[in-house]
Order: sequence, then structure tokens, then C-alpha cells
Amino acid sequence: MHNQQKLRFSLTQLLVSAGISLAFLPLVSWLYSPEFSAIKPGSFSASLSLGISNSAGIIGTFIGVLVTAILYTLNEQSLSDKLKVFTKAVLGLSAVIILFAALNEKLTKPLLKAERPSHQYMLKAFESQPLIDSLYQLTKQERVAWFEAQVQLHKEKLMDIDPKILAHWVEEGGYSFPSGHTFNAFLLAMIFAFGIAHNNKKPEWRAIFPAPFVWATAVGISRISLGVHTLYDVVAGAALGIAFGAGLLWLNLTRNLITHKKFSA
Repeated sequence: MHNQQKLRFSLTQLLVSAGISLAFLPLVSWLYSPEFSAIKPGSFSASLSLGISNSAGIIGTFIGVLVTAILYTLNEQSLSDKLKVFTKAVLGLSAVIILFAALNEKLTKPLLKAERPSHQYMLKAFESQPLIDSLYQLTKQERVAWFEAQVQLHKEKLMDIDPKILAHWVEEGGYSFPSGHTFNAFLLAMIFAFGIAHNNKKPEWRAIFPAPFVWATAVGISRISLGVHTLYDVVAGAALGIAFGAGLLWLNLTRNLITHKKFSA
């Protein structure tokens, strides 16, 4: 019971930090309207936003999973225990992220059919806005191919967009809601923050356990500033990431799968 009370208190602290980060997203949007603010050619904001965004993409998320798994190995003594913790954490977190990505891309996004802001922007530039409904009848791969062809045909109409951002727009050919990048960021932030708060080898780190949420919030803002998601998309992705993370840490089975040890303060 004592450990359960500590766990409840710990998760409450995490949820408060996560909730503040979640509230910060609409606040930033209200204060300075970040939509499409990081797309100008050669701008520092474009490179920075794309870098932050990619940190929660496929490669970035995989690196985040590895770093999180390494964090949890610090509490272990023997090499064999470290390997067990690392392996379980990597497999457990990867399974959750892959499962959500599959459900999001195959079920949620196609069901809700939210159009990407970047697609609307390009179609307006192409003077092809009436095509958007028929465009979304195509598969994701077919949309990517269509946008690639149109970008080549209308280069002069897209000179105000950084080539790296434009390539990212073309690559992101799926629907918009919710944001998978923001989900990944907030899920990893929950798990990583929990690991910092309960790191027995580096107790001095515990005071900075909210730090991962700063990164997760930056990912959400970057998705808006790049024009690939709306505020609603990133808030939904963040809320889902927080909820999934809290669930994984609350349930004994999944928490022990990720951390490989029973909860301890």
C-alpha cells in the first residue's frame, strides 16, 4: 500500500507537469500565432523547427526509446540485469509506439479525415483547391506522388517556402488529426520523466524530471509552425501521449515491462 501511495503521488506530479505543458500549447498559439511561421527559405526558424520536429519522427523516436531504455538501466547493478532492462524497455516502448502509429494511420486519421494545413497551402498555390476532396480519395502513397509532380510543375509558385520544408510537406502525405509526432514526444516525456524521478543512482536529477516536457512542448509547437498540423491536432496528440504514458506507468504489468522492476521510491 505504501508503494502504491508513492506511485500515485509520483504520477500526480508527472500529470501536473504534463498538464502545464499541454496548456502551454494553446497559450503559445494565442500569443503569437505560430502557424506557418517557420517555412521561409534559409531561415533559422525553419531549420530549428524541422530539427525539433524530426526528433519525434521515426529515427528521432527510435533514438529517444534507446536513450530512455539506457536511463532505466542506471538503477541496475549487474551487466545481465542492465541488458534485461534495456531489452525490455526498448521492446515495450517500441511496441506501444508502433501500435499507436498503426492505429492512427490506418483507423483514426482515415476515419476523421482532417486535411493537413500544408496540403491546403499547396493546393491554394497550385490554384487547385477544388481538387482537395478527390485528392483525399487517393492512397497516401498516391497523394505523395501527386504532390511531388505538382511541386515540380509549380516551382515558381512555391519560392517562398524553404526546400527542406517543402520536401517535408510532400513526405507528410497522410491526414492530419491527431499528430503522431506530438504523441510520440509526450509519451516518451512521460516515461523518461518517470525514470528521472526514480533514478536511484543519480538522485540529484530528480529535481529536473519535468525537463522532458519542455522538449515535448517544443515538438508540438514545431508541428504547427511548420504548417503540417493545426493546434487541435497537436493538443489531441499530446493528450493521447500523456494518457497512454500514465496508463503504462500505472499498470503493474506494463510498468514492470518497461522498467523491469517493481515500483520503488
